[in-house]
Amino acid sequence: MGRYMKRFILKEAIRIKTGTGEICSFKIPRLYQGEYRNFLQKLKDDRMNVLLEIPGKPRTTGRFSQGNHLNGHIAQICEDTGNDFEDVKLYIKRKAVAHGLRLKTKDDGGIVYSVNDGEPIPISEADMTTEECGWCIDECHILAMELKIILVEE
Repeated sequence: MGRYMKRFILKEAIRIKTGTGEICSFKIPRLYQGEYRNFLQKLKDDRMNVLLEIPGKPRTTGRFSQGNHLNGHIAQICEDTGNDFEDVKLYIKRKAVAHGLRLKTKDDGGIVYSVNDGEPIPISEADMTTEECGWCIDECHILAMELKIILVEE
């Protein structure tokens, strides 16, 4: 997190049951404790905004995984078109934003825009859920069909 941290994200937090609907409590894992202390030092009082969401299922990795499937399709498209891998991947991810792929955000919650073209930047593949990665794979299939590229499904 940046020096002027206004946001602290505790991923997949474990709730501590308090027995009441009025008090909400979470265990801060050791990995996040330093960052959490820094966040608390920035508070002017004890008020903060809290967003609770159910975490999505993380994308799969390794052989025969979604990540391998997605990157294999992107590599095939690059081979047939001569485009760079990162350019095609960004194009695919931006198309998947229409399905709901999240955008990269700054510590203050603002959207991160590319200095190259001024467009919003989608989240990293590493942060995608299985559903989001699936949208990207679907967009690869659509692009390949538009370009008359036959993708190999392995």
